[in-house]
Amino acid sequence: MKSIVIKVCVLITLIMCVNSILLAVDIRDSLQISIKGTTQISKLQIIEIDSKEYFDIDQMAAIFKANVKEERTDKRIYLNLYDEQFIFLTHSLFFSFKNLDYKLAYPLISYSGKYCLPKDFITNTLPYLFKDKVSLNGKKIVITKPQDNTIKTIVIDPGHGGKDPGAVGKRLKGLEKDVNLNVSLQLKTYLENELGVNVLMTRTDDRFVSLQERTKFANEHKADLFICVHTNASKDRSSKGVEVYYLSTAKTTEARAVEALENSVVELYEGGKEATRKYDDLALILSDIMQAENLEQSNNLALKLQMNTCAGTKSLNRGIKQANFYVLRGAFMPAVLVEMGFISNSVEESFLLNQQYQERLARTIFEGIKSFKYRYDRIRSS
Repeated sequence: MKSIVIKVCVLITLIMCVNSILLAVDIRDSLQISIKGTTQISKLQIIEIDSKEYFDIDQMAAIFKANVKEERTDKRIYLNLYDEQFIFLTHSLFFSFKNLDYKLAYPLISYSGKYCLPKDFITNTLPYLFKDKVSLNGKKIVITKPQDNTIKTIVIDPGHGGKDPGAVGKRLKGLEKDVNLNVSLQLKTYLENELGVNVLMTRTDDRFVSLQERTKFANEHKADLFICVHTNASKDRSSKGVEVYYLSTAKTTEARAVEALENSVVELYEGGKEATRKYDDLALILSDIMQAENLEQSNNLALKLQMNTCAGTKSLNRGIKQANFYVLRGAFMPAVLVEMGFISNSVEESFLLNQQYQERLARTIFEGIKSFKYRYDRIRSS
């Protein structure tokens, strides 16, 4: 038994040594890539691995505004480029493109946690597959400017504010507007620091912003996502849990009750019934087609937020719901409204007013957005 263990250890050592030799890296040169019609030139570093020329697939993806996704379970690498998808098998010569199989000059390999493709893929394969978008001009690659469809700008909308306190706690008299703002500010920090996206807020302090202004703000800044942050309330003080809404006709009595609660700000603080009629008239002239295109993605975003928030806070999962919120009307991007818990419930009110719990809420909402962004970016790039 001891001799077998020794032999196995020796074998592992030999394999590691062989791999270190095979994956010996030597930086050789760089390949110039220019965007047609511009003076912009990028350099793709060429490295020699086992006497063969390779490049880092992530570096290429950054230049081409492409998206790379690793699926470790089936040992596949997905490259989404120019609205098309490549599927590579790790450490294999073969890849799939438009349901056809192709062969690389050398296999896709990994070193130092990075995946590399042979130089031939960019100098010969891409010009062949994308004749109208990629060409080889001497030693320079000329490409058509790629379109960046990824999520870059997110608008966070802390509900209520100023003269509109939102829901008020029954026991501790906590104000919804304060909870919403605190969580939103922390969420902004996470998104900027960890995802590097541009985050804008409809309010950063205690001031009143009309529902129409909130949606207008998101549209004018061409937001890719619109996240409304709210705290729930109910006449039934035992009601508790998290729920996420996206725009549609309310399907349940409870959903209609929340819809009425959130929309009541118009009549209470924005000019009464006349203001309500203006919102209803506006709904008729908005482009239903533009909003309909985002409903599926809004549902997907709501699902990610619901799953992550409930898992991270151990809150009751009240599900994904639909409602005709004024604040979501006319938002021409995936848009959701998060109800983080019931401030009318004495137990949840104490949680919602706790700073550490607010940070946990922000973190779990962030994780939901991050999960959605990774999938959305891949789909939009494919």
